[in-house]
This record gives sequence, C-alpha cells and structure tokens, in this order.
Amino acid sequence: MPRYKVQLKQGSRTIVEHIECSNVSSVLAFYELVTTMKVTEILKVEYELSDNTIIPVDDFQYRSIYKGLIKDTATNKSRQIILHNIKLNISEADLIPLIKVHMSIDGASVDSIYCSLFKR
Repeated sequence: MPRYKVQLKQGSRTIVEHIECSNVSSVLAFYELVTTMKVTEILKVEYELSDNTIIPVDDFQYRSIYKGLIKDTATNKSRQIILHNIKLNISEADLIPLIKVHMSIDGASVDSIYCSLFKR
C-alpha cells in the first residue's frame, strides 16, 4: 500500500504525519472524518531510506546553505531554490550544470541561474 506524507494546519500550528492508505482520496477522506485540522498537502512517498542505513555524523565539513534563483526563459517562470549542506568540493561552476540537468520549473527546463549565493 502506498505511503503518504500529509501536512495539516489549524491556526498557527502545522503538523506533518505519515500514513499508509490505498490512494489520495482515502487519505483526504480519513482526515476529514477524524480531525478538525485542514489537510493542506498530501505527498506520495516515493523513496524512504532503509532502517539499517547508517546516517553520517555531522562533521561540519560543508557549506551550510546555497540559495539560487533559477529561470526558464521560454515561459519566463522562475523559482528560488535552497540547498543545504553542500559538499566543500562543489563550486558554483559545478552546481549550475547540475541544476540545469536535474531540475525543472512546472515541467519546463531550467536554462539560467541568475542569482547564486553560498553561505558557510
């Protein structure tokens, strides 16, 4: 059965829960019946790390944040991206082609990055 990540909100409180249901409509129906909180987002979990995987210790050998503004000039759409814990051997020159190859904006390819910032 598929797993879903569900975001619920009420007032200033936001909660994220994980649930296993047959489909999205079942998730929504369940939460509408049992809680006063409003479902604001339902995401299907496509990948989960196995339980026996060792998580690396935090050695602080990274740049803490990368922020960039990416753009598709054909549709004139842009988005801000924020990436965390960037490897020290990755430079802006290395990162830009990776962003262009792997990311998209509403299905359109990224063809430019017009603002780029690393924070240590």
